[in-house]
Amino acid sequence: MPPTRGTIMTTISTPGPAVPNWKEQSRRAWVLVRQTATLIGPSAKFLTTCEAHTYAYSVAANAILALVPFLVLLITIAHLTQSSPAERMIYQLVAEYLPAGALELKSDLVRLTSHRGVQVFSLIMLAVSSSGVFLPFEVALNGVWGFKKNRSYVGNQIVSLLLVGSCAALAYAGVVFAAAFKAALVDPIHILWLNAGLNFIVMKLFALPMTILSFWLVFWWLPNGKVPVVQVFPAAFYTGLLAEVVKLVFGWVLPLLDFQRAYGRVFWLPVTLLVWTYVGAILLLFGASLSARGVIKMPSIRLRTLDSASPVPSSSSNV
Repeated sequence: MPPTRGTIMTTISTPGPAVPNWKEQSRRAWVLVRQTATLIGPSAKFLTTCEAHTYAYSVAANAILALVPFLVLLITIAHLTQSSPAERMIYQLVAEYLPAGALELKSDLVRLTSHRGVQVFSLIMLAVSSSGVFLPFEVALNGVWGFKKNRSYVGNQIVSLLLVGSCAALAYAGVVFAAAFKAALVDPIHILWLNAGLNFIVMKLFALPMTILSFWLVFWWLPNGKVPVVQVFPAAFYTGLLAEVVKLVFGWVLPLLDFQRAYGRVFWLPVTLLVWTYVGAILLLFGASLSARGVIKMPSIRLRTLDSASPVPSSSSNV
């Protein structure tokens, strides 16, 4: 019956498609990041154990074996893509992040990447040494998360290769974007101090996010159990920031250590790199402890990804 004058019309609205609540997820993630900051001190407890330093020494030794093959891989990709700016950016990042021996390493990389046989051998060495890096680190992560069973050697090798490939892709993506920004925004500036300052900012602008994402992948993929993907991000975030601080402090302290006088001209550089990678391994183990402690201490703000996660270890575990 058609409505008459004075009849109140009511409409029934049908619910539309659900809108992803990304704002709420972002807000809760930010709360998680802030509250994780309060756990940085207590998470250092794991670093006082003998196991942590045993893992760190093992990771450091294999990281030195993997360093040059990993850089050879990145430069080879730059050669295959015919990207000279990306290659130059790789050398700049090496000079920025390597504590010593950057010029010697650059000349060696130029020589090594000019021979195809060396490139193939470097890939083989990277595959072997990557397992040496990630195997002890997986054992450490399983310990702090409370996972009782470790992967087999073959299983760890597969995961290690996936992590190496993913980290290489992230690193090269950061290199390409940084090189493009540098060519477009920095190179046209001919004022020396301004050019140098902007070049530093561009490198950090792309290197730091890629470092954080790489830590995120390691903290998420490497444990032999279900780890909530969003929950480990704050630990990766703070570990990436602390890595920048540690790099600066290490650069200030290195001249005081005077390894060249203590070890001579032959061994001072390997010792420097060993100490550098050892400090980096300690930092990663700290991040691993921070990620697990964040799950234990903050159950009230877990994100939806935790609903399908495995049970969290009790707060009495050694993290």
